[in-house]
Amino acid sequence: MPIDLKDLVKNPETTPFSRLKYLVRQSEGDVTRFMNELFNLAALAKEEDDWRPVERFLNQWEEILTDRLELPMAFDAAPWSPFTKPLSQARIAVLTTGGIYVDGQQPFNVDGDWSYRAIPLDTPLEDFRVAHTHYDTTGVAEDVDAVFPIHRLQELAAAGRVGQAHSPTLSFMGYIYDVAGLIEVSAPEAAQRLKDEGVDGAVIGTT
Repeated sequence: MPIDLKDLVKNPETTPFSRLKYLVRQSEGDVTRFMNELFNLAALAKEEDDWRPVERFLNQWEEILTDRLELPMAFDAAPWSPFTKPLSQARIAVLTTGGIYVDGQQPFNVDGDWSYRAIPLDTPLEDFRVAHTHYDTTGVAEDVDAVFPIHRLQELAAAGRVGQAHSPTLSFMGYIYDVAGLIEVSAPEAAQRLKDEGVDGAVIGTT
């Protein structure tokens, strides 16, 4: 069975955030060279019981991949929307880029996904799911508020610190290989939706 080189360089869910993840964006020739050199170094390291050359090789490739990165977008100025009312009278939404979705919804595509999911604040804890392979999701499995602090928001609303906790709120999956869909479709749609629903401000829980 032929091996897809792109499958060889996908980050497993248990892998910590690493610049080596950008290897998946490289040409087939570069991926082949990386795998061959890594295999040869690993075999030699095992034989000589010295893994330092492997570590140097991986560090070197991290630098190479970082140098090749191109900014996906650039702005001359950032938009500014001043807050016009006391927080205690404001309707606030909490968003996330953590790949959170609810049981029964379509999971995010972990290879790149610019869509979003609407999640009611009263969703039972056992119904939360996460689809993301570009950060360690262990903590999220134990406490969804680690990247999606909807329960903390509701506590602030109950205490009168926030006027109202907006529901449903929105969840994105932060690994977006092609940002065009985010810029042209989902981000404007999400922003307009929140505006139409009377949201005064939003906080984004990032990874």
